[in-house]
Amino acid sequence: MARSRLLLGFAAAWLVAGCSPTHTAPAATPSAATGWVAARVEQPVTIEGQPTDAPGFCSPCHPIIGTYIDALIADQTGYLALGHDHPPSRAAAWSSRDATSWRRVTTLPAPEGSSVAAAVATAEAGILAVGTNGRAAAVWNSPDGATWTMESLPAPAGVGATELLTAVTRANGGYLAGGYQESAAAVRSATFWRSSDGVTWSRVTAPLPPGPSEVTGLTAGRDGDTVVAVGISGDERRGSAAVWRSTDSGVDWQAVSSPSLSGGRMLAVAAGGPGFAAVGETTDQTGAAAWTSVDGSIWTPAPEQPALANGGLQMVMTAVAADGTGLVASGWKADAGNGSAVVWRSPDGNAWTRFPQDATFSGAGMAAILATPRLLAAGTMGWPDTHAAQVWIAPPR
Repeated sequence: MARSRLLLGFAAAWLVAGCSPTHTAPAATPSAATGWVAARVEQPVTIEGQPTDAPGFCSPCHPIIGTYIDALIADQTGYLALGHDHPPSRAAAWSSRDATSWRRVTTLPAPEGSSVAAAVATAEAGILAVGTNGRAAAVWNSPDGATWTMESLPAPAGVGATELLTAVTRANGGYLAGGYQESAAAVRSATFWRSSDGVTWSRVTAPLPPGPSEVTGLTAGRDGDTVVAVGISGDERRGSAAVWRSTDSGVDWQAVSSPSLSGGRMLAVAAGGPGFAAVGETTDQTGAAAWTSVDGSIWTPAPEQPALANGGLQMVMTAVAADGTGLVASGWKADAGNGSAVVWRSPDGNAWTRFPQDATFSGAGMAAILATPRLLAAGTMGWPDTHAAQVWIAPPR
């Protein structure tokens, strides 16, 4: 079963870290260091009910279940977060009126052992989320964030093949989603879907690079017709960036070729900066990476700078969003402890600065960011002793 890219990165970077006394924050309280608020996020009893770690050992070191937030959105009643529990894999959602306290959404259809909700977008009729259920890609629809329906799309051909949709966006004339199929031999191939109403979907053909590929991010430009998908060409850990572009709301796609794409892997994209901004990591996994483009056809990498470097250790931008003053991004970095979440800001997608590191970022990683109506980041915290879904609220500007 597919797991979030954030979690796979945690495992790769921090397996060498020892267990330490960490657990979920008991309440939404601001950090004395920088003013970030670690929200109160409802957890299953397997996390909530565990005893506090004692000095010298962890209890539990690896709980039975972990919870992860992969997507954030503001809805008509407040805020909504989607993700999954694991193991076994099961789609999950949380809602909040004020972002400080999050309750589990019990009405989300979530088949146990087979489902993940990976991305979310606003829809004409409410909210649209995508992910996977069993072998097939899955789509969830809700008019209000409380009442949900789920549909599984036609499963990919091939014995043992599965499909996960990792990105979704609204464009002129409907909705677009992207992700990948994975063969029984664990080879990934990028996939694209299109819908006029968010309910009935059809596959869209797009040119794929030779070898493995996947879509990791998708956004419509300010005109609503130009759509950009970003992802990975080659192995998910050692490949390079891939970009696809459509000028007719996702009906026809063209693969973008540029020397700048060889310098890293793109994990997310947003309409912002000069037109579009993408973020991810360098090819050798020694720092975060960012790119900008006016129209999605030519991409310029952000120059090397302290905010994107981590002393040769892995650091990744996993999400990006535009606000009224520029762009914000979130992710995580490896460090001498259990790793830390990181948040960046940029006026143009080219020059980046990091938010001051917060105490609540330790042992955490962020997979989603929401820029408006307030700045929120989300992911998981407590590595390696717990994997507990977490939302952070930025201090007032």
